[in-house]
Amino acid sequence: MPTALIVEDEPEANRLLAMLLQLRGYRTESAFRGIEALEKIRNHAPDVIFLDLMLPDMDGYQVCQELKNPEGIIAVPIVIVTARLTSENRIESFAAGADDYIPKPYTPDQIFEALEQSGAWKEWLDSPRLDGEVPLDGRDAGEALRRLAHLRRLLQARCAIGPQGIDSICSAIRSVWASIDAWSRLRHEERVATMAYSLTPEALTLTVHDEAGWLPTASPSMMERVFGPFDEVIRDESGRSLTMVKRCDPSGCLP
Repeated sequence: MPTALIVEDEPEANRLLAMLLQLRGYRTESAFRGIEALEKIRNHAPDVIFLDLMLPDMDGYQVCQELKNPEGIIAVPIVIVTARLTSENRIESFAAGADDYIPKPYTPDQIFEALEQSGAWKEWLDSPRLDGEVPLDGRDAGEALRRLAHLRRLLQARCAIGPQGIDSICSAIRSVWASIDAWSRLRHEERVATMAYSLTPEALTLTVHDEAGWLPTASPSMMERVFGPFDEVIRDESGRSLTMVKRCDPSGCLP
């Protein structure tokens, strides 16, 4: 039976959420403080975590960051359930490494959908080849951060390049995103570029598809930061895509 940990300091809210999860066949455990949650997770990792942002000893962002660092429980999906409703709270949740964000008051269907997505994530993580896309423009900063957090976790779980290598790759992606963001703001363009990624035991391949004419204007300093962490960088002849390849050590990757 799968296990869900509910990190919520309000006893009634904790109990009601547990009832919904139990309807979907989950065994539930409760934590009412952040430190208590971290101890329970490190002793026995659950299959999914439902995390409130407002806790008496530490906020949910801190709990999330503790679990998403290289020594944390990186494979466990984290669903933020909170009464903090601003777009900044959503963006900060994804920046901290959350997988989903549900505002209070929620409906049962929102909780059930989060359970389905967390189960799909764990199944996807076992696939031999992992493909995805990240919008790197003004469409939805929160969604881009959520997908970039997923990519970072994939690298932590599946590619033996170490924390410094992962940090370097993420820094290069942020440089590309910052360049695109500055270009899009200047020209009032929302849809500018999408980054597709493919991760196999042999390599990580990132391809930035320019949809609006940004790439020819990219600065030499940004391109220099992109070249740093990758083994190969290819700018196609049309000037509309940039492909970056980082080779992994297959012997160090998890199955």
